[in-house]
Amino acid sequence: NKVLEAFPETINGVASSPASDHLFQVRPPLEAKLLPEIQARAYHHTTAQLLFLSRVQRDIQTTVVFLTTRVKAPDEDDWGKLKRVLKYLFGM
Repeated sequence: NKVLEAFPETINGVASSPASDHLFQVRPPLEAKLLPEIQARAYHHTTAQLLFLSRVQRDIQTTVVFLTTRVKAPDEDDWGKLKRVLKYLFGM
């Protein structure tokens, strides 16, 4: 609950799984729209929280590990993937 409360956007709705089929698809750097600095920090912070949580919540591990590879330069697609994990957790 603390992860959901600290997230800067309200999470509404639920997801049936922590990731969709396009989890590992990444746009080329010239096509990707990077997140603003404040949003990128929130992405990094939330991903770190989820990494800690994934030690006990094993069904999110694959998604969280992928999200951690994107913390240096997250884009809008990564933000959507992060929100999907949070929707999954919200629905539990």
